[in-house]
Amino acid sequence: TNPYEVAFELRGCNVKYGRRMILENVSWTVRRGECWALAGPNGAGKSVLLSLVYADNPQAYSNDITIFDRKRGSGESIWDIKSRIGYVSPEMHLYFRHHGTVADVVAQGLGNTLGSFGRTNASNYEAAMRWLELFHLESFADRRYSTLSTGEQRMVLIARTLIKHPDLLILDEPMSGLDPVNMDLFKDILREEIRAGKYLILSSHQMATVEEFCTDITILNRSKTVLQGNLNEIKRSYGRIHLFLK
Repeated sequence: TNPYEVAFELRGCNVKYGRRMILENVSWTVRRGECWALAGPNGAGKSVLLSLVYADNPQAYSNDITIFDRKRGSGESIWDIKSRIGYVSPEMHLYFRHHGTVADVVAQGLGNTLGSFGRTNASNYEAAMRWLELFHLESFADRRYSTLSTGEQRMVLIARTLIKHPDLLILDEPMSGLDPVNMDLFKDILREEIRAGKYLILSSHQMATVEEFCTDITILNRSKTVLQGNLNEIKRSYGRIHLFLK
């Protein structure tokens, strides 16, 4: 993997759908080795902001964005970007369709594909089994992904994301839909990933669920008055605080 200093930098970014301004003049720099929380109420634009980084938003190319030290639009393909970023979100989960087994879903994370393409080779299958064991999902390896519960599917998709050891890990509401047992397991795995030097963006509308894992926070909010009561507590929990208010 090519070394880099800046995982991503957004400079004065705007996203507008019709007359509705979703993001306005948002600037944010995440450097190598940093773990950031992205917080704000539902509808504040968190997922839209992350879609700019992951190149899933068509307005990414009309904004000033640098990814892994390279200015967006300087010749890299979308797949160059996606291959280095691990990304899980409720939207990705909602639209993910796979008719193969759980082991196939995880193993194909090594190829950055979003569908069922080709057969899984032996070494990739072995790698997938190691991750399924870590997630306590090895008994599901040969089951069809589509037969799993929502929470089980979410854990499989997180394993699929981690198997490629991405340079940057973006988890958008990753604990949504998890039962308490899986939530605790996920937190244990995330702690290990951070100890191993994983760089992280963790997004949630519930700040209490992410503060353990992140040193800095970016907050999207519609009103400063809504946030005011929590601000002193937030200052105690995070080193740097970036506020974007509407």
